[in-house]
Amino acid sequence: MSNFLFVSIDGLIGDIAWRVRGAGHDVRYFIENDDEASIADGFVEKVADWEAHVDWADTVVFDDVFGHGEAAERLREEGHHVVGGTAYTDRLEDDRSFGQEQLREVGVKTLPHREFTDFGDAVEFVRENPAPYVVKPSGTVQNVKRLVFVGEEDDGSDVIRVLQAYERSWGEKIERFELQRRADGVEVAVGAFFDGRRFVTPVCVNFEHHFRDLLYNSPQSVATQTEITAA
Repeated sequence: MSNFLFVSIDGLIGDIAWRVRGAGHDVRYFIENDDEASIADGFVEKVADWEAHVDWADTVVFDDVFGHGEAAERLREEGHHVVGGTAYTDRLEDDRSFGQEQLREVGVKTLPHREFTDFGDAVEFVRENPAPYVVKPSGTVQNVKRLVFVGEEDDGSDVIRVLQAYERSWGEKIERFELQRRADGVEVAVGAFFDGRRFVTPVCVNFEHHFRDLLYNSPQSVATQTEITAA
């Protein structure tokens, strides 16, 4: 049997760690975020400093971006067996504009979008180009999913109000964000593990049905957006 070290920012991989333990392997699990650190307590052994356990591990498993890819590359160069990304794949996820540029370079069509670092500039852009937009923060703050706002108004007035509210309440945390033209339909994603040479089957095909009227106009969502706007 083998030793597995699982490294997580927000505790996203506890179930896999538990299943690996159930298969008879030794498992240690690190969670960086203090608010999530109790996840999987009692199911697997937890550690407070993952780097202190690297030499113990036969395999180190990273479950996120935001710097995990760089750490994974470093460990690979040191000769460790690692499951995780790279600095490049981190950037594909963390930097929305860069990711879409890479898609366009290989011929994938992308929705019209524009990146901003200033809320005032974004408000002025919407006023000059009225349309329904989606507000998408970049970087670590994009994990706060309620900050993704899907505009409903054809003149973009609701997006303007949300941008102004975000500037007041989240201005110091949202360093970059994207305005993307809203598109209606079903989002399809295809995912698979890549072993450095090829994609490993089976692949996972999943669908996201964006029921905007149900999701974004629900009492819970309206209450959340009202709270943000009032901040």
